[in-house]
Amino acid sequence: MLEAFIIYKRLITHMVITNSLFSSFPLIQTKRLRLRQMHAADANDVFDFYSDPRVMQHQDWAGPPTIEATESLIDSWNEAYTDRKLFAWGISQREEDKVIGSVILMPTRGTFDEVPQFPLSLGYDLHPDYWNKGITSEALNGVLDFSRKSIGFNRIQAEVLPENKASIRVLHKLGFHEEGVLKQYLMHEVTHKFLDVVMLALLLNS
Repeated sequence: MLEAFIIYKRLITHMVITNSLFSSFPLIQTKRLRLRQMHAADANDVFDFYSDPRVMQHQDWAGPPTIEATESLIDSWNEAYTDRKLFAWGISQREEDKVIGSVILMPTRGTFDEVPQFPLSLGYDLHPDYWNKGITSEALNGVLDFSRKSIGFNRIQAEVLPENKASIRVLHKLGFHEEGVLKQYLMHEVTHKFLDVVMLALLLNS
């Protein structure tokens, strides 16, 4: 009975915390960065980095083809947030509001109400003009810190193409460990070529 009560208490506590996260989109601030909700007004900035072939070379999709499609993409992210299925942060520097990248956090299945039963998946992109400045690491550290304090996950995972060495190095730096290569795990939406991915994960209880 005591164990059942403890589990019930943890569940109720998690539901209260989760509800507070979806009353207003959480702003994350780090030393140099602001991670905030994106809106249609950010479409030009988002399209700018998604239309850069250097960003898309290690993706399984081609990116939004137009500004209008980018607006629809941002709308879909915000709808998924309302449904408690996804956080999509725009990365900006603290002294300006321009979106220079994105961080996506979502449960592998279901909604955030079911975390930590299901793992979280992490995805991120950054405009090449800001590469090699520690921005990705700083943004992801902010999201991980937020996740530890406000979500209570047990596992966060990231799927990276094997040739994306820079992304793998960033995840290693953040404490992620490689669990292996998943053969032909994704199919590129344009080329229809099957892609291998490296699975990396960060476990809180290990």
